[in-house]
Amino acid sequence: MTRRAILLSISLTWLCALMQAQDRYMVFFADKSGSPFSIDNPSAFLSQRAIDRRTRQGLTINSEDLPVVAAYVDALAILGAEPFYRTKWFNAVLVQMDNGLVADVLALDFVDRVEYVAPGATLSDGLPGGDGMAGMSEDVGETDFQNQMLGIDRMHADGYRGEGLLIGVFDEGFNNLTSISAFDHLHSDNRLLYTFDFTHNEANVENTEFNHGTRVLSVLAADAPGEYTGTAPGASYILAITEDQGEYRIEEYNWLFAAEMADSAGVDIINTSLGYNVFTDPSMDYTQAQMDGQTTVITKAANLAAARGILLLTSAGNTGNSLDWSIIRAPADSPNILAVGGLNSIGDRARISSTGPTADGRIKPDVMALGIATAVITTDNAVTFSDGTSFASPLVAGLAAGVWQANPELTAAQMLNLIRQSADNFNSPDNEIGYGTPSYVTAIRIADEIDLPKAAQLTAYPNPIQDDIVTLAFDDAFIGQTVQIEAYNANGVFVNSFELNPSERDNRISINLGPIPAGVYLLRIATPGSITTRRILKY
Repeated sequence: MTRRAILLSISLTWLCALMQAQDRYMVFFADKSGSPFSIDNPSAFLSQRAIDRRTRQGLTINSEDLPVVAAYVDALAILGAEPFYRTKWFNAVLVQMDNGLVADVLALDFVDRVEYVAPGATLSDGLPGGDGMAGMSEDVGETDFQNQMLGIDRMHADGYRGEGLLIGVFDEGFNNLTSISAFDHLHSDNRLLYTFDFTHNEANVENTEFNHGTRVLSVLAADAPGEYTGTAPGASYILAITEDQGEYRIEEYNWLFAAEMADSAGVDIINTSLGYNVFTDPSMDYTQAQMDGQTTVITKAANLAAARGILLLTSAGNTGNSLDWSIIRAPADSPNILAVGGLNSIGDRARISSTGPTADGRIKPDVMALGIATAVITTDNAVTFSDGTSFASPLVAGLAAGVWQANPELTAAQMLNLIRQSADNFNSPDNEIGYGTPSYVTAIRIADEIDLPKAAQLTAYPNPIQDDIVTLAFDDAFIGQTVQIEAYNANGVFVNSFELNPSERDNRISINLGPIPAGVYLLRIATPGSITTRRILKY
C-alpha cells in the first residue's frame, strides 16, 4: 500500500470515529519516561508563587508535579481520541472518543488503564486555557449575624480582610458575575485572576443556567458597604466550574484538573461547596464504607492538593436527615480537609447538616458555621437568604484567610489544626458538630503561642501601604546575612529586587517598591538558609 493510501485510510478511520457517538474517558499512563521536565528546574512548570508556597512550608517537589508526557497525549490524538485536560498528579488525560477506540488505546504500551467517566462529548474543541484575567467597625448590613458568629467582624476591624491571599472557588456556575455591583472591586482591583469552565472548555464562567457559585462567592468576596460584607473581600480569586450537567464521575476529575491549575498558580485556599456519593450512572456510585479518606477520586485529589500546602475547605453536605445516607460525602471524608457543617440561628446543628463519622471512625464534620438563612447575593444583585452547608463553608474559608493573613508563616497543616483548635467544642468533639464553631479571637491567641522557626520572625510594615515604601524589621536570625528580596505583583510578574544586609545597629530597612499601582504584591525574602514570603497591599 502506498504512503498516500495509508494516510487516506487513517484519515477515513479517524473521520468514521468522529461521526460515531463519543463519550468521555480518563486515560492513565504507566510512567513519565522521556519527560523534558525535571524536578531540579521547577520554574519550568510551576509559578514562582507555587514554588514559594512549597518552600515556605518545607514541602518538596516530586515526580507527581512533573507534567504528563506530551508525546503520549499526541499518540492518543493520532488514534482519534480527542484529548483535553491533563492531570500530572494522576498522570492521565481526559479524552472524548468513540468506545470502539478503547481497545486500541489500551493496546498502547504506555497506557496503564482507561476509565469511562461520562456519556456524550460536551467539550468544545477550543484550546483550554482562556484567561478570564482580567481598626474601625464596618457597616456590614445583612451579613452582620453570620460574621459575628465566627468573630469575623473583629477580624475585619483588626485590618484582616484576606489581602494577599489567593483563594480558589470551585462550583457549578457564576451567573451574572460581572453584573453584580458587590463584585465590582474584584474587577477594578484586578483581583479576579483567572476563570475557567472545565465542563465546556472555555474561560467564561457566567453561564445562564447555574448561580450556586455566585452565591457561594458572595459569602467570601462580596463588598457592598452598608448592605453586604463578605468574609474575605480583600483576597484575590480563581474561579472554576467543575460541576457538570447530570452526575457522573467526570465531575471529580474536573475538580482534580481545577486543583492542579490552582496549585500551579500558587493558590493558598480552595473552597468547594460540592460533594459526591451517588451518580446518574449507578455503576459509579460510592458506598458509605468508601468514605474513608482515601478511596474516592476527589478525595485522593484533595489529599494531593493538601500535600502541596493548600488549605482545603468543603461543605459537609445536606443529607443529615436522610434515612439512606446521613453522613458526609466526598471529599469531606478527607483527613486533610476542613468539612464545614451548618448551624441554625440559635447555634444548633441544622437538621439537614450531614454528620460523621468517616468509615474509618474519624470525627466529621470538622467545624460549623451558619447554614440556615445565610445571607447571600443573588444573580439579580439582591441580598437573599439560602439554606445549606454550601454557604457555611465559605464563611469558614474567609475566616481562615484572615487568620492566615495575620500569621503568614503558618503552614496549611498548622492552619487546619488551628481552625479546629479555635472551635468551642474542641475538648469534646462529636459527630454532630465536630469541634464546634471556630473563633477568630481564639485562633489569634493560639497562633501567638505557636513556636515558629526563627526565619519566620520578620515584620513588614505598614501593611497596607499608601505610597511605595515598606519597612522590613529583621530579628537576630537575619543579622550578618545577605538577604535577597524579589517583589512580584498578584499575577506573578517581577516588579523589583533588593539586596540587604541587616545588622544589629540597622535591623529595620525601608525599601521603595515603586512606582507601583494599587494592588497585592508578594515579597520573596531569601537567605542562604531559608526562604520566606510576605504579602503587601497598596491602596
